Amino acid sequence: MKRYLIGLDIGSSFIKATLFDTRGEAVASAARDNHPLHPRPGVSEYSGPGMLEATYAALRSLREGADVDSRGVAAIGADGMISGIIGLDEAGAAATPFSNTLDMRFAGQLNGVLATMHEAIRRLCGSGQPTIGPKIMWFRDAFPDLYRRAEKFVTATGYVAGSLAGLGGEQAFIDQTHLWATGLADVQAGAWSDELCQRMGVTLEKLPRIVPPTEVVGGLCAAAAAATGLAQGTPVIAGLADQSAGFIGAGITRPGQMASVAGTYPVLTLCTDVFRPDMGQALTEILGSGIGGLYQPSTFLIGGGLTHHWFGQTFAGGAGPGVYAELDELASHVPPGSEKLLFNPHVGGRACPTRTNYKGAWVGFTWSHRREHFYRALLEAVAFDQVGALRAMRRTYPEMQPTEIVLFGGGARSSLWNQIKADVLGVPHVALARDDMSTLGAALVAGAAVGIYSDLTAAAQALPRQSTRFEPDPRRHDFYRSYAACYASLLAALDKPYDDLASLSDWTPSPA
Repeated sequence: MKRYLIGLDIGSSFIKATLFDTRGEAVASAARDNHPLHPRPGVSEYSGPGMLEATYAALRSLREGADVDSRGVAAIGADGMISGIIGLDEAGAAATPFSNTLDMRFAGQLNGVLATMHEAIRRLCGSGQPTIGPKIMWFRDAFPDLYRRAEKFVTATGYVAGSLAGLGGEQAFIDQTHLWATGLADVQAGAWSDELCQRMGVTLEKLPRIVPPTEVVGGLCAAAAAATGLAQGTPVIAGLADQSAGFIGAGITRPGQMASVAGTYPVLTLCTDVFRPDMGQALTEILGSGIGGLYQPSTFLIGGGLTHHWFGQTFAGGAGPGVYAELDELASHVPPGSEKLLFNPHVGGRACPTRTNYKGAWVGFTWSHRREHFYRALLEAVAFDQVGALRAMRRTYPEMQPTEIVLFGGGARSSLWNQIKADVLGVPHVALARDDMSTLGAALVAGAAVGIYSDLTAAAQALPRQSTRFEPDPRRHDFYRSYAACYASLLAALDKPYDDLASLSDWTPSPA
C-alpha cells in the first residue's frame, strides 16, 4: 500500500490540510476559515472548540477529496501560530479562549517583563518577544477563574495535535521550537528555567511537558477518527511552530542558508548551528529549528500580511491575488523611493525590538502621491525593515555570509516585491514556486517521526522546487541605502509620539 503524510497548518486566518506522498508531492488539500474574533480594538481571540471543528472539517474535506485509502496515511504532523496560548482543563478540553499576539490586552504584563527581565530572557531564550509567559500572567491577573480552571497552557499546535490524539490535560505538551517565545525556558537545555518561571510567577504545574517535534504523542482517537474519516490509531506527531515548519519545507536546513517569508508575519531568517543571542540592538530573535542542533535567528514583522489585506480592502475594492497583481502593475511605474514617501509597517506593534505602542504611519506624502505610491511604499518598508536585521545577523554571525535569500509565502508571487527586496538588501533573492511550505514541513517532520525519512535535513534538501531568481540592481541598491537609513531614523523618532498617543483617552459618549 502506498504511504502518505498529512501536514496540518493551524494559521491565524485559515486551517490548511495537505496530503503528500513520500516524495513531497501534494495529492490533495483543503482549508477552513480560522479568523479571530475582534469584538473591540486590541482584542483578538479564537474559540478553542471552533478551531478544533475547523480542523476536523479541513481533514474531512481532505479525506473526501482524495482517492486514497485512509489506512495509507502514515502520520499526521501539525504546525501552528507561535506566540499564542490556550488553557486546557483536566480532560484536555479548552478552558480559555486562544489568545494570539494581536490580542494586546497583555501589553502591561509584556512591558513589565521586558522592563525587568529582558536581559535574562534574551540570554536564555534568545528572545525579546516572550509573549507566552506574559500571556499566562495576563490570564492569571485578568481572569483568575479561567486561570484556576486551566490545568496546562499550550500552543495552537499542542492544542490541536493533543485533541486529535485525545490527550488529557496532564499529557499536554509543547515542542522545542516554541520555547524561544515563552520567555520561561532555557532553550539550549530544552527545559523550563526555574529562574525565569519564578521571576514571572508562573508555576511549573501550569506548564506542559517539553518534547521534540518528532515525538509521536498518540494515535488518532476514536472521536477524531469519526469526525474526519481518517483511520483510528493513525500516528499523531507533536509537530512544531509554523515558521519552523516553513523553513524545513523550503529546504532551509543547513547552516548559512537564509530565507524570507512573505506571509501574515513577514520573516527574515538565517540558519545556524550556533546559539548566539543579539544582546545589543535586539533586532533578531532566535527561533527554534525543527532539526536538532540548529537555530533560526530571525526578525519578523507583526501582521504585515494583514496590512496588505487591509490596503486592498480599503483602497482597491478587495483583497486577493488579482487585486495584488493590479496594484503591483500600477506600483511598478512608480520610481524607487515612491517619490520620497515612507511607510511605517508596524501597524500591530513592533516585534524586533518590542514596541507595543507602535502603529502604522505614512510620512512625506503630498497631493501628487496616488494610491500606487502608497502601495509601493508599503512594499519598500518591509525591505527597509529587513536591512537592519540583516546587518545585525552579519555582526552576530560574521562567519555566515549567505549568497542568496530564498523567498516563499503568498507574497513571494509578487515579482515587483521580490525585486524590491533584492535591490534594497543587495542580495539575490530566489522565489520558490510552491506556497505550501508550512504543511510540507509539518509532513516531513511527521515522516521522520515514523521512519519514512532517516535524515530530515537530507530529505528536505532533496525535494525538487521550481524557482525564479532576482538579482539586485547595483544602481538601485546604492539609491536605496539612504532611504533605508531615513526609514531607521523615522522609527527612532516615532517612539515618543506613539507613547504619547497611547496615553490619550478614548472618546466616551455622553450618557443618554
